[in-house]
Amino acid sequence: MSMPPSTGPAAAPRRRRGLLAEFLLAPVNPASWKALGAILLGFFVSIFAFGIVTTLLSTGASLLIVIVGVPIIGLAIEAAKLFAVEERWRMGLVADGPLIPRPYRPLFPIPNAPVEARIRAWAEAEFLDASRWFDVVYVAIALPLALLEFVVTVILWAIAVSFTLVPVGALAARLAGASLNPPGASNLAVVFWVLFVVGLAMLPVAASATRGMAVLHRYVVEGLLCISPSEALRRENDRLRQSRSAAVELEASELRRIERDLHDGAQQRLVMLAIDLSLAEDKVESDPEGAKSLIVGARDQARQALAEIREVVRGTAPAILLDRGLVAALGAVAGRSAVPTFIDSDLAAGDRLAHSVERAAYYVVTEALANVGKHSGATRVEVTLRREPWRLGVWVRDDGCGGATIASGGGLAGLRDRVAALDGKLLLHSPKGGPTVLHVEFPLAPPAPPQTARGWPGYPPAAQTAYQPSASSGYQSPVSSGYPPAAPPALPSAPPPPPVPQDRRAP
Repeated sequence: MSMPPSTGPAAAPRRRRGLLAEFLLAPVNPASWKALGAILLGFFVSIFAFGIVTTLLSTGASLLIVIVGVPIIGLAIEAAKLFAVEERWRMGLVADGPLIPRPYRPLFPIPNAPVEARIRAWAEAEFLDASRWFDVVYVAIALPLALLEFVVTVILWAIAVSFTLVPVGALAARLAGASLNPPGASNLAVVFWVLFVVGLAMLPVAASATRGMAVLHRYVVEGLLCISPSEALRRENDRLRQSRSAAVELEASELRRIERDLHDGAQQRLVMLAIDLSLAEDKVESDPEGAKSLIVGARDQARQALAEIREVVRGTAPAILLDRGLVAALGAVAGRSAVPTFIDSDLAAGDRLAHSVERAAYYVVTEALANVGKHSGATRVEVTLRREPWRLGVWVRDDGCGGATIASGGGLAGLRDRVAALDGKLLLHSPKGGPTVLHVEFPLAPPAPPQTARGWPGYPPAAQTAYQPSASSGYQSPVSSGYPPAAPPALPSAPPPPPVPQDRRAP
């Protein structure tokens, strides 16, 4: 029976020859020179980072008594985090393979939350995040490691290079007329050639030692600043499992809603239709006029049942959402809201998103407005939409009594599951006394091509309008304004939504 080449009797000698060849060729291996550059760079960067972080920490600790030291210590922690980013990049030069950073708590998870809530979120993320403290610990460890690596590397390479260049120096001296064998001295030429041989032997030693120290340093970085690929895969599997569970639960809730709507709406009308037609059949000969009125009523019942079935089929996507997009649909919802609602959006009137994202965002806003009208006692609601190339942010803020929570089986839990089914996230800030801020983010695919001149399906170009504020009524009225633009405006990274003017009220 034949054995695989890697496990046969000749495998061990081949492996030894391969290791020997790799050792001898280490000085010309690009990986050795990358490791050398990484060690030299790491020495100076570690000194700089250690000085900055320790200075900020000591200054912040000395000023804790006047509270000013707290943000200074936070600045030191963020400096350590920045150094960790550089170290992961530097260790990427040493060897191939992913370096997955530890997950960090976001400093401001809800950008337009009240000031006290943002301060609390910042403090919790800054001082209770284990990943950031791992960065601080690494700053303290990196300096002695970098110093040791730098000293050993410089000594080995200095010996190897200087011994290897001895014959070059001797030749230069001989060309200058100096004697290599002065009276009373031994034969220096032999010594020079011995040093040359030793230098050549030291070159692979220095290169291999340099690469080995860099690889060991990479292991330290992987242990303190990164999570393993298996851990990252486990977390991704957990996230996908939760997303799948949310999608399954969402589908089940949709089926229950359809069943309930059909039972309470269309089914009842169809029953009434059957009763009216039976009564009309009984009165056709005895009371033609009465039968005619019953048939007319049955026709109305049929129309209403058809309309209700159509609404059930559409689900949470009304015709205006399907035809004109999210901005127009939310404008219509805001106009019907019992609480004055103000819309602030940077989405162009013809800017369309993925159908699933539009439906989910519409559902979140409508449910949030319904909850505000039922429970909050608010007098004002602000809905803000911000689109970036990779995500859509939705904020719903009211000035009600607050105290909302995401309870299992509640309406907000249903919203969270709907958002999680699209790999989005939902955050809620609702302290007692208000205000309440609901923040939702949806991931987006790459931007679609701009809207063509033909416009929306079923609408002539003249009917393509954008909701704009009306100064006389406070409501937005449809006026032609040249929408949609060629491209959506550029936005900074994760911007907090600006305050909504008092006259930006949507119908």
